[in-house]
Amino acid sequence: MRACETPEQRDASVEQGRLRMSASRAIETPEVRRDCLEEDRHRRAASRANETTERMEARVQEVQGRVSGMSCSNGKVKLTPLQSSPDPLITPLIIVIKLNALTVRLLAHTPIRVDRF
Repeated sequence: MRACETPEQRDASVEQGRLRMSASRAIETPEVRRDCLEEDRHRRAASRANETTERMEARVQEVQGRVSGMSCSNGKVKLTPLQSSPDPLITPLIIVIKLNALTVRLLAHTPIRVDRF
């Protein structure tokens, strides 16, 4: 074990590893090295994709387990209920027109608002 190694043993182990790696790289052609690096890159990409999928599945399960009326920030912020509308709302139409320094925003069911920048 590394924890039980003396400094001399550790230095010898590091030196042996360095020599092994040096010898391995010396007999490796550039083509073989390129192929190995390409395989490593594909293997890492596949591993990241699997990890991402696992994380997403975990988050979906976590969200599905929550209560629908839960408050934000672990109970520190309470959301007030929205008032119901007397008549069904139409999806607001938002048109943004930029003319020089003037922006006009037209919103359905709201007065026209003109902002200067």
